[in-house]
Amino acid sequence: MGQLEFTELIITCEACGNVYRFPIHSQEEARRIFNDFRCDNNCGRNLYSFITLGKLQVTDPAILHEPR
Repeated sequence: MGQLEFTELIITCEACGNVYRFPIHSQEEARRIFNDFRCDNNCGRNLYSFITLGKLQVTDPAILHEPR
């Protein structure tokens, strides 16, 4: 169907509101960064949320027009 290219990991500390952005190239890299991450204010790890961003490259444009 297509290829997913990971581009950015965004981590938010829900305790203090700090937002951190990291360029990434793979899901494994995102996992490693998140596992090693510590907020600058040393807030609890249970208060971190994250999202990974990326681009989906569609190899067959006809897929975009197929009825569901």
